[in-house]
Amino acid sequence: MNDVQKRIILQNANTLEVNNLISLIEKGEISLEEFKQAGLTVDKIRQIEGQINLEAAKERAAAEIAKREEEERLAKFKIQEEKNEFLKKVVRKRVTVDEIRNKINNGYISFDDLEDEGISQRTINSIKYYSNSNRVTIFKKIDDLPPMEEGRTDVYFVGLPGSGKSTMLSGLLNVANKEGILLPDTYSNDGAVYQTQIVSDLSRGVLPNATASGSYNYVAMSLNDENKKKHPFNVVEVPGELYVNMFNNANVDDLLKYIKNSNKKILIFVIDSLAHDTNYADAKSALDQSLVYVNILNMFKSSGILNQTDAIYLVANKFDAIKESRYDGDNRPDVDLAYEFLNEEFKNLLNNCTSIRDESKNKFKIKILPYSIGKVSYEFIVEDFNRNYSSIVINNLIEDSFVVKGGKWGLFN
Repeated sequence: MNDVQKRIILQNANTLEVNNLISLIEKGEISLEEFKQAGLTVDKIRQIEGQINLEAAKERAAAEIAKREEEERLAKFKIQEEKNEFLKKVVRKRVTVDEIRNKINNGYISFDDLEDEGISQRTINSIKYYSNSNRVTIFKKIDDLPPMEEGRTDVYFVGLPGSGKSTMLSGLLNVANKEGILLPDTYSNDGAVYQTQIVSDLSRGVLPNATASGSYNYVAMSLNDENKKKHPFNVVEVPGELYVNMFNNANVDDLLKYIKNSNKKILIFVIDSLAHDTNYADAKSALDQSLVYVNILNMFKSSGILNQTDAIYLVANKFDAIKESRYDGDNRPDVDLAYEFLNEEFKNLLNNCTSIRDESKNKFKIKILPYSIGKVSYEFIVEDFNRNYSSIVINNLIEDSFVVKGGKWGLFN
């Protein structure tokens, strides 16, 4: 547009339609200010300003919508990427079942996603059971426990937090139940409920909850031997924190008073061999078990508990893990490997056991046993329960209880 054309339009601006004027303004050929100076009527000026503002608002709204849609697209893409990364960790077993449960509860992933990633239906069912069941351990202070019935063999699981005491007990009870030799006793109703709970958990592929800090479990039960003779047991599960207190010389008189009776006893020292072999990198307790258990053993000695003890089992728990790493390709029997491991890493504990026995009138047995619950993934899911280790421990308990004497795998007998 030349100056002559522009001058003519400005002179005749009031005769032009508002839309034509807006078109000239939007093209940048004539500004609204120039139209005002040329005498454009107030009414047309208002119409132009109103429509220009409306269009600008529409443009801003459209731009905002486009921005929001792009942000949502990027957010969805990021969420999908994070979801894919999490599912990769699930496949590689680099997450815990609690993390999986939280993601499912938040709608982040679904059980169908797990199935699509090739997770077995058995494992998915175990995760569902873990997520949906109300697995509350009965909380019992030691003063709340019933007195231990006389005429039984008392069995104590000794171990630090996370060593696997509850897991081992669940394995023993599960196998005894499967083999039809478990006879639950009604002497301790709460113990019977707890026993049922942990047997059910393992049957569904889930490890039991750890014993709560400050809480004790007492299970009265019996096992039948091959001759149908009944072997009654008092099984006492003590929180790992109490053994930490023992090591730290805290007052544990309540426990010692409770367990000191005329019954014969079997002490099962549950040693977390994996934690020790990895220098306690991911352990719940960083205390060195090779030192802690020696202190606990000597406390049992000074309190007179060992005078009533028929056998001490030194159990290398989580043995399958160190067998794969430390003894990969070694075809020796598990008991030989467990002995070598404990002799190398817990020699002072072994020597203290033999020394105390040799100096005592009560020549209790000392046995070394390997143990593993089987293949565990996601921290609490049992993919493959190894019954063999539990069966061996059960056989030893039957043989060393007050009805039947003797035993197998007793390398220090």
